[in-house]
Amino acid sequence: MKGKNQFSKSEFKQLKTLIKEKQTADKTEQKSIRNRIRKIGFYFSDFSNQKKGYDISDLEQLVNTGEIKIIGIVNNIEQPKIATKQKENPKQTKVRTFNKSYLTKALIDFAKNKFEPNKDLENIIPDTCGNYIICLKKQSKLPKSEYKVELQTFDGLNVVYTGIAGTSLKKRDYRQHFKGNSGSSTLRKSLGVLFGYKLIPRDKSPESRKTKFDLNDESKLSEWMNLNLIMYFLPNSDFEDLENKLIDKLNPPLNLSKNKNLINESFRKNLSKLRNNRNNNVLQHRI
Repeated sequence: MKGKNQFSKSEFKQLKTLIKEKQTADKTEQKSIRNRIRKIGFYFSDFSNQKKGYDISDLEQLVNTGEIKIIGIVNNIEQPKIATKQKENPKQTKVRTFNKSYLTKALIDFAKNKFEPNKDLENIIPDTCGNYIICLKKQSKLPKSEYKVELQTFDGLNVVYTGIAGTSLKKRDYRQHFKGNSGSSTLRKSLGVLFGYKLIPRDKSPESRKTKFDLNDESKLSEWMNLNLIMYFLPNSDFEDLENKLIDKLNPPLNLSKNKNLINESFRKNLSKLRNNRNNNVLQHRI
């Protein structure tokens, strides 16, 4: 057997999504999707000799016949979480702790999934959960700040942010950050206040504390991000654990809530104040 016959609920959900995408993709995209399916550990050839392609019904049939199992589900009934923990084997536990060798492998896999917003089509980003790393392009820099920023590198580029997508890398990574507005993107809001853009209420309700920038500033911000940033992504079901390790290792300055590194601490504190100040007019720098 090349792959495995037991999958977590999250892995099974990813498999269904990828197989569905494979059915409508062209030959080039199908090859990439098959590779992602195999990274999860599913090889259809382990269970069948049929030459034609397989679909979701074939996957579900393997579950129904018991040839593959979903951890935590028995006879189509979801089991209590405590039962899953008791049956967890040492190999699974080792993976979820993200030891050094696992993190190294994850970073190698990240480097294979590079997305340049001003060049690449968004369909190369999978519609699945996972992690992402945002870097500056070679000649690009963060907006000027009175506080010094020390940047770590990944794949030869300066890292500024890392995040997670609980449902869709495509929707969270690309659409919300690069095409959305700052009311739903912490990355956009951080960059915008560093450029000196004025925060305004996101919603009509006076009770709402959510903020964004006006349409003109949001447009300029989108243009700058698409020209100056590069995104790396990694489909991954244990995205929260991996995010913590990435923040510890890469110390991205635009990550505020989970970043406890003393390096860039003053910069992060100042950024936090700017983000919480609706009437921010401190910085005059403009794109």
